Amino acid sequence: MLRETRSELPVIETLISVGLIVLFCVIGWAANAGGEAMIWGGIALAAMGFAYGIPTAMVYHWLLYRALVRADRLPDRWWLSPTSHHERIPREERAGVFVWGAIGGTGFGVIVLGILVTSIGLWRTLRA
Repeated sequence: MLRETRSELPVIETLISVGLIVLFCVIGWAANAGGEAMIWGGIALAAMGFAYGIPTAMVYHWLLYRALVRADRLPDRWWLSPTSHHERIPREERAGVFVWGAIGGTGFGVIVLGILVTSIGLWRTLRA
């Protein structure tokens, strides 16, 4: 009997590609933007990072909690260092938990990029 194989979307590779495209677009825009435009653009980037990073991080922590509880492997104070408990997640549930962790992690990257753009815009404004 032939087993069907389900091809999974390479989420990490897709996130890296999209992140690089966004980074290059921001760099191209910032090269010609004025200080005030960079300040507002950086604030908008940070706001977008917060807007999707926090909800996806909450989903990640909820899925991690559920997976560890179902496997009866939930340690005390697991939330203090959630990534240190990844090896406790049953193999069949890892992909679902890790995808949400990766998406939430990109939110942090967007926040940092927004802060960087805002800082450069402030520097340009003060320098002028």
